[in-house]
Amino acid sequence: MNKLLTLFASFIIQSIVKFSYIGIFIWMLLESFNIPIPSELVMTFSGFLSYKGDFNLYLVIIVGTFGNLLGSILSYYLGYYGGYPFLEKYGKYIFIQDKDIKRAHEWFVRYGEFAVFFTRVLPVFRTFISLPAGIAKMDIKKFSLYTFLGTLIWDIVLAVLGFYFASRWTIIYHFIESFSIYFFIILIVIIVVYIYIHMRIRKRKKELFQ
Repeated sequence: MNKLLTLFASFIIQSIVKFSYIGIFIWMLLESFNIPIPSELVMTFSGFLSYKGDFNLYLVIIVGTFGNLLGSILSYYLGYYGGYPFLEKYGKYIFIQDKDIKRAHEWFVRYGEFAVFFTRVLPVFRTFISLPAGIAKMDIKKFSLYTFLGTLIWDIVLAVLGFYFASRWTIIYHFIESFSIYFFIILIVIIVVYIYIHMRIRKRKKELFQ
């Protein structure tokens, strides 16, 4: 299994070297379309190539983000038109597991449309959240905006890590998941504080007008 993963990682790296920005775009599109592609590897290696002068760092981030956006929109419409019955029946053929759909659905129900934004920095959830958003028929413009902003943050972090730690880019991948968890915790704290302040302001306004 380790050899297969190593070969697959090597294939991704070689395709990025060969096909340049098109390779980045395609891999990030597939990753956001629920295909198990390690965006951590794609973006950090592309950031590394930017350090070497082969790529432009800004273009790497832009191309990766638009690849994510298109893949997410395709996944959104898969949920929109297919619904749970379709995904439960045929999802396994396109690498979509029922447990992942249910977990993403729980997040979407619990946190609402904003989950589309903040789950973009989480492993697994960042790709599968598009499905329940489509099933719920979330406004496509709002979905696209939240997706773009969330994936932009994720891609910036990964590409910049690859750029500034170019000499050690091969070991960065092992720390990405831990980093994303810490980032998520910080984001949750910010959200909770925002909601608390917002509720306090609304309560104060009601008291003033009573």
